[in-house]
Amino acid sequence: MTTPRHLTPEHADYPARLRVIEPPLATISVVGELTAPKTVAIVGTRHPIPAAAAFARKLAGAIVESGAVVVSGGALGIDAAAHEGALDRGGRTWVVAGTGHGVLYPKEHGPLFDRVVAEGGAVVWPFPPGTGAHRARFLRRNGVLVALSDVLVIIQARLPSGALNAAAWARRLDRPRWVVCPLPWDAANPDFAGCQLERKAGARALTSLDDFLTATNLPVPLRLPAPPEVRRNPTETRVLRALSTAPRHVEEVVVQCGLPYPEVVTALLTLVLEDVLVEGPEGFFHQRNPP
Repeated sequence: MTTPRHLTPEHADYPARLRVIEPPLATISVVGELTAPKTVAIVGTRHPIPAAAAFARKLAGAIVESGAVVVSGGALGIDAAAHEGALDRGGRTWVVAGTGHGVLYPKEHGPLFDRVVAEGGAVVWPFPPGTGAHRARFLRRNGVLVALSDVLVIIQARLPSGALNAAAWARRLDRPRWVVCPLPWDAANPDFAGCQLERKAGARALTSLDDFLTATNLPVPLRLPAPPEVRRNPTETRVLRALSTAPRHVEEVVVQCGLPYPEVVTALLTLVLEDVLVEGPEGFFHQRNPP
């Protein structure tokens, strides 16, 4: 990896976005350029369910396709999925580490950090070189991550969680907050308790990629229609047959399909992520209206 630039607030190259943080950072180390027309932070648990990690990748891909940069913390789980989703779509992403330069955390993410820089992104270490990992530093890191971003998205957060600390920074720095709510995932799952709490605190629910991009003033990428030969498993096929362009509640769909609740909501999630179905209002699903 390229030798980093070590910057203090007195440097002319010190990122203007970080000057809002109080107390100011003593020094940061940067590899890559921190310039972008729009930045979106994606954060969440280190232990996501597969569907949540898949959504993080899909969301990050849509964001970079719209011309923005994805910002995350380089951690396991949702952070890694967000970085990888951006890179896999040929976009740029920024890692905000929780250590000083020279300390890799997590150790297995060395190749990921190298790829981020090699593909035009950046890595930021917001502490003096050699500073090790510590919970308090990760909370401070969250402020840097949010300050570098225009929007914050939380995907799967427990109680308590570092993602909610990022949300607190977003409120402090007046950044819009979005959460991926449990539906169509299990609403009783404690892995989503943080998302529920943040939604009650005023965060917007992210249930449609296109709606999110539009609300964030990002262009919706042109997508080719899905090929007609897409194969569906039996549950997805039955769910599709149970829905039309008129919204139906998830409980109605379960009854109509005559299948176990978890199977139906998993199929609903898959079809929403593929933009075949739309959720709205919350808990209601319908087929996408024809153009």
